[in-house]
Amino acid sequence: MSSTADIWYRRLESSVPWLPYIMLVLSTLAATLIDGRTAPEPTLALSAVTLVWLIALKDRPRLAPVYVAGLLVLCAALTTRSPLYGFFVFIGYLSVDHLPGWWKAPPIVVTGVLSGLCQAGGWPLQDYAMPALFPALAVVNVVIASTMFAVSMRIEEREREQGVMQERQRAAREIHDTIAQGLAGVVAQLEAAAHARARGADDEGHLHAATQLARESLAEARRSVRAITPHELEQARLPEAIEKVTTSWSQTNHVQAQFTTTGTPRPIHPEVEVTLLRAAQEALTNVARHARASRVGLTLSYMEDVVTLDVRDDGIGFDADTNGYGLTGMRQRVTGVGGELAVESAPGEGTAISASVPAVPA
Repeated sequence: MSSTADIWYRRLESSVPWLPYIMLVLSTLAATLIDGRTAPEPTLALSAVTLVWLIALKDRPRLAPVYVAGLLVLCAALTTRSPLYGFFVFIGYLSVDHLPGWWKAPPIVVTGVLSGLCQAGGWPLQDYAMPALFPALAVVNVVIASTMFAVSMRIEEREREQGVMQERQRAAREIHDTIAQGLAGVVAQLEAAAHARARGADDEGHLHAATQLARESLAEARRSVRAITPHELEQARLPEAIEKVTTSWSQTNHVQAQFTTTGTPRPIHPEVEVTLLRAAQEALTNVARHARASRVGLTLSYMEDVVTLDVRDDGIGFDADTNGYGLTGMRQRVTGVGGELAVESAPGEGTAISASVPAVPA
């Protein structure tokens, strides 16, 4: 999903909680101003009771059965005042989210029957409304609603299955991002220690760095398996976390690295922040292992709808059409949050990696 479409989807999703109130007000106005079959005072009183019920119980998942049962009773009472409350009765379909499994079916059937009643002219049935249509309309509404319910249940089941698979993939990526990155640093320090020993120089600093990296990698791997926020993001905001990672990497690998932030930093969704942090770590790990670079630059850019991370190095480059596990995992992470990953490189010309993700608010 593109970032623009994702933003509009989030805006539409954020408006859903207000829909019951909007439909109740519109239905009440229509019933009192257009439908003159009943006195407006009892209709307004019943609408007020319904409004209080919505405000008091709508957002209490533990009381969902009570809320849904009471709402359907009120909907049935409202349909006796005016069939124009059929617009509000539709809310019955949206009220079952917090009910478990097949307990959603009875309220959906009742809502379908009430919708058919409103479409047939309301209760009591009027001669001009052809009351014989009520059973047919009720059946049609119930069949359509039940079909949609069955489809939604199947979609939820598939989403659960996909969630299990995604969690396994997440664990695999986390293991790679922590253990593999850490081991790469340990190996680099051990190789540096071996070279220092061969020259007769002191190797204690490299050995200490290797030990520290191994301990940090083990601790981070344990945290990753438990799906806890990386400790860098627990202690600082995203720009500070990436800057700290960059500085530590530069000191460990003795390569000049510079981090820059553009735009106005702001809190974004934790999953998106973790994605960008892991992308920075993976990119730096690849530079240390393969690039033979003398300089690396990281830029975190905050724009209106997206946040981008650009990593450039002056190393030996590679064929951009070749994807190792590191780049594959990075791309899966970025696309998993609705972003895009671009890689530009060629032998002898350095490498540029750009991760662009939606700026989903925290």
